[in-house]
Amino acid sequence: MRTSTRPDELARLGRLTEETYTCELGVGHLLLAGDLPLSLELPAPPRSTSPASRGTSDWTRALERYFGGEPVTFALDVDAYGEAHGFTAFELAVYRALAAVPYGRVVSYRDLAVAAGYPSAYRAVGSAMARNALPVILPCHRVIKNDGRLGFYGDDPAWKERLLALEGVRVVEGRVTP
Repeated sequence: MRTSTRPDELARLGRLTEETYTCELGVGHLLLAGDLPLSLELPAPPRSTSPASRGTSDWTRALERYFGGEPVTFALDVDAYGEAHGFTAFELAVYRALAAVPYGRVVSYRDLAVAAGYPSAYRAVGSAMARNALPVILPCHRVIKNDGRLGFYGDDPAWKERLLALEGVRVVEGRVTP
């Protein structure tokens, strides 16, 4: 995942660190500025045989619990994250609404647009989800099409189904089912 944070903004936010977390799916990476998460790489098989240095932040521990199947609510300061990334008012409203979608639940792009205060901007909500640098922490995998189909998810659409299954959401033939 990419971030659009400028170096001068990072200096104000705090020291940059990269932490790793591990789970059954492999090793993931989390970029932090001070205590603020900036970007998250979903887990993948390790790229080398050397052991990864494990992160020690609350974020890293929460990600390990999440990928271990434990329901986790991530307490991200969406306003600080948005400021670090230069979010527009629209993006900030959408990510605030997204952060409120509970573990194990889904919301349509249209309903998320309504919750954000922009009822006719559901396609723009999809664009905002595509720019999310913190998948899982800002749970864009919980946003689906109005007809129950999953929709897109970064470079590997299978991740969306995996993450929803981890949260107990039933998906059959690419659709969320009750």
